[in-house]
Amino acid sequence: MRLNTIAIVALSIAAAGCESAGKNTAYGAGIGAAVGAGVGAIVGHQTGNRGKGAAIGAALGGGLGATVGHRMDKQAKELEKIAETKRTEQGLVAKLKSDILFDSGKAGLKAGATNNLSQMAAIIKKYPENVLTIKGYTDSTGSPATNKTLSEQRASAVREELVKGGVPTDTITVIGMGPEAPIGDNKTAAGRSANRRVEVEITVDESKVPKS
Repeated sequence: MRLNTIAIVALSIAAAGCESAGKNTAYGAGIGAAVGAGVGAIVGHQTGNRGKGAAIGAALGGGLGATVGHRMDKQAKELEKIAETKRTEQGLVAKLKSDILFDSGKAGLKAGATNNLSQMAAIIKKYPENVLTIKGYTDSTGSPATNKTLSEQRASAVREELVKGGVPTDTITVIGMGPEAPIGDNKTAAGRSANRRVEVEITVDESKVPKS
C-alpha cells in the first residue's frame, strides 16, 4: 500500500514539474516513458529495489500514455470528418485549405468557412488537454512581407472563430509562416493552391488530461 502511495505522489510531482517548466509534451508513449521513468526512479530509490520501482513506473507511465493516445485517436477520427488530419510524433495536424476559408488575397473568412470552424471548435473543446498552434501559410506570389502579414491575419481569423466556438484563447498560439515550408511546387497553379493553407497543430498539456 505504501508503495502505491509513493508512486501516485511521484506521478503528481512529475506532471506538475512538466507544467511549471511550460512543456506541452507529446502524446502516448512519450508521456508514459517520461513520467514512468520519474516514478520508477523515486520508488526504486526509496525501496532499494530498482526492479520493483521500474515495474511500477512502467505501469503508471504506460497508463497515462495509453489514455492520451486513446484520446488523440478519438479526436483525430472526429476531425477527419471536416479537415485533412494526421497523427505526428507531437500530436495532430489538421490542415485547412485557404481557398475554402478565404477569398484570394483576403483574410476575412468566407460565410461557409465559419460553419466548418464551428464544427472544429465543438470537437476541440471536448479535449481540455489540447494546446493549439495555428500556422498560416501562403504561396510565393507577392512580397515576403505581404505574405507574412496575410498568413498571420488568416491564422488569427481561424483562432478568433475557434474561440467563438468555445476553445479557450489562452491555449492557442498564432504564427504567420508566409511562404515557408511549401508542400507543393510554387511554379504550378496546383502547387500554389496546396501551399495556401492553415494548419492547426494539436499537442497535449498532460496535466489537464482527465483521469479515467
